[in-house]
Amino acid sequence: MFTVVSPENFNWAEGFFWLLLSLICYVLYFKVSHPYRSLALFSFGVLFTFGLSDFLEASYGSFLVAGMEWLYIWKIIDVIGLCIIVGWYFKLRLRE
Repeated sequence: MFTVVSPENFNWAEGFFWLLLSLICYVLYFKVSHPYRSLALFSFGVLFTFGLSDFLEASYGSFLVAGMEWLYIWKIIDVIGLCIIVGWYFKLRLRE
C-alpha cells in the first residue's frame, strides 16, 4: 500500500521542494508591493538555504550523527527563519 522511501531520497525530494518554494518567493519579489517585497526576499533566502541543507543531508548523512553538528545548527537557524517569516507575514497582514 505505501512504499518506503529511503532517507536520502526523501531529503533530495525535500530539497527540491524548498528550492521550488524559494523560486516562487523570488518571482513574488518582483510582483508584490513594497511592504511584502522585503518579506519575499527574506523568504527566498531562508527557503533556498533550507533546500541546500537538505541536499547536504542527503549527501553527507543525518545531522544526528557525531561530526554533523554544523548541519544541525544550520537547520535550527532555518527553522527560526521560517518562524520569522510567519510572524512577519502576520504583522504585515494586521497592518492592513
